[in-house]
Amino acid sequence: MGNIQLLDCTLRDGGYINDWEFGHENLTAIFQRLVDARVDMIEIGFLDEQRPFDWNRSIMPDTACVKNIYGDLEKKGTKVVGMIDYGTCSLGNIQPASESFLDGIRVIFKKHLRREAVAFCQKLKDLGYLVFVQMVSATSYTEEETMDLALLANDMMPYALTIVDTYGLMHPDCLLHYFDILDQELNPKIKVGYHGHNNFQMAYANCMEYLKQGISRQRDLIVDASLYGMGKAAGNLPIELAVMHLNTAYGENYGISPILEAIEEIIFSFYNEPSWGYNLYYYMAAYHGCHPGYVFYLAEKQGLSATLIHKILEKVEAPKKLTFQEAYMEKLYMDSSTCL
Repeated sequence: MGNIQLLDCTLRDGGYINDWEFGHENLTAIFQRLVDARVDMIEIGFLDEQRPFDWNRSIMPDTACVKNIYGDLEKKGTKVVGMIDYGTCSLGNIQPASESFLDGIRVIFKKHLRREAVAFCQKLKDLGYLVFVQMVSATSYTEEETMDLALLANDMMPYALTIVDTYGLMHPDCLLHYFDILDQELNPKIKVGYHGHNNFQMAYANCMEYLKQGISRQRDLIVDASLYGMGKAAGNLPIELAVMHLNTAYGENYGISPILEAIEEIIFSFYNEPSWGYNLYYYMAAYHGCHPGYVFYLAEKQGLSATLIHKILEKVEAPKKLTFQEAYMEKLYMDSSTCL
């Protein structure tokens, strides 16, 4: 039976809601409660050299800053990871792992940059970090591109390769299609992760099916989740649901009380409009497989109904779906307006 690890991404993905400004006390309180809940891994934010250090925010220019915020806290066996959007944090800002509070680094990248990004991951591994190759917008990958990424990963041997459902498009059959390819092509020692978004309210169902299939194949797995689902756009898999399922179905022993305390005492204070969670516009974006920016751009047009937005989105060409292009959408809108 494969091993399952639970990774909380509240302080990183949840930061899209509040520009990563949780406040220093909240940053440390969330960290401590997740450690008390025995979560296997905590993602403490982004490493981004374009942002100045602010100990109230979970976005930091280099690895040394991580210790400034979290360095006085006990890990108690929990692994601590950060994330780099490839190209936003150079190696000069990354200490050797032996000098860092971080145990690992996750790297996100667009598929056309996968070779350069995996080479960067190798350099992080050489510095002593557990490295996670993040397959962003997984549904944009063809089978051939997925296999190519697996081969690249086999050469560098990351700690994990994560299937990232960036726009919340996946249903279980889609997720398992990508998992099947990776399970066949990846070295058995590489863990497979799942990071879901909740545009279709499928993150929990996807998680359950992914765990069932993965464990039956003896593959080590990682599940991403966040407190109350806090995250970009429609949000993520709520960690309280993941903990319930892992404890009851797989005999894990994650603590629910510290998680509930963190949600009630901290996360609820950020749950205001605009916020995260399922809504009509995120659903429509996922339905059409396009960037949410298109939907929100159209929603700002006075008098444009959901039905008309739907009809305009039907005209978005496949190559332009996943990158928001304002001028392109304005043209589609103007062309459609002449027909209204």
